[in-house]
Amino acid sequence: MEKIADRQAQKAGIAFGESWSDPDLAAALPAVRAGDIDKGLELLRTAPTPDLRSLRLDTFAGECTHLLEALELRKGDDDPALLLWAGAARVQAAWKIRTAARARDVGAERFRRFHAFLEPAAEPLLRAAGLDDEDPDPWNILQWYCMGMGIRREDSDKMWLQLCARDSWHWAGRVTRLQVLCEKWYGSHEEMFAFARETAALASPGDPCLTLLPQAHREYVLLLLDGAETVGDIGRRVRAHFSAPGVAAELAEAADRWEKGDGSHPEHRAQAHEFGAALYYAGERERAARVLAPAGRLVSRVSLWSYAENWPLEGLRRALRDLGLL
Repeated sequence: MEKIADRQAQKAGIAFGESWSDPDLAAALPAVRAGDIDKGLELLRTAPTPDLRSLRLDTFAGECTHLLEALELRKGDDDPALLLWAGAARVQAAWKIRTAARARDVGAERFRRFHAFLEPAAEPLLRAAGLDDEDPDPWNILQWYCMGMGIRREDSDKMWLQLCARDSWHWAGRVTRLQVLCEKWYGSHEEMFAFARETAALASPGDPCLTLLPQAHREYVLLLLDGAETVGDIGRRVRAHFSAPGVAAELAEAADRWEKGDGSHPEHRAQAHEFGAALYYAGERERAARVLAPAGRLVSRVSLWSYAENWPLEGLRRALRDLGLL
């Protein structure tokens, strides 16, 4: 069945992948992967918006962890962009050691290696922050550092306050803060939803931060799926949560406001999948179709589709067909 599902999804052009939009990043990435650090630094320095800067940093850090040694050999340059990249790359490389497994499944030895590898990342990140006092990105990465190292919630809160002092509506920073506040890290369902709802209430029409609301519901559903034994049970639990009147209504209202944007955010298509999946499972078919129409057919492995479906790509294909988009 899995092979059949994969073939059907492939035929429809549906695949796992990152759906960001940044032509300059896409053009430069092969050279940066091949070792052209200076080209990467130039893109970080010249990013026209904070969101593009964060996207480029995240992409270079995640896809170029093999350049970590070369980056760290240049840490004496006192270049804030280089120090930021070096610190972010070490953080992402460390999380690859840990894996995305739940803490109970990681194991003591893997945790030891994870912490030992992660610990040196603080130094370049703090130096970068000191050299560019207006940059929120080091403080965002330091939020992930605190989660990984198990540092006290109070210290993670300080990183968030430092970030807010520079850009309180920093998209990537708010996404990370939502993780900090969820139950599996430092917070609770109540604290996570309060943050997402406050963000949605204060956000301007079209603001990408409205997407925190479906993200919070995705986090909550992940725990609801604990103990689900069959595909049917997973589907029932997902639909029961999202179709609850209060949930469906607040997602619909947030989606309507999010759609007022111009679609120029570099992660617009990923946000469309976030809203689209939530609306589809909520039974908001017209809105789901409208939101998913420009979303494209590349989907993240950590999207709601991945958690709500036994075969995520086939699940997305069925949803698009059901909504008249295929």
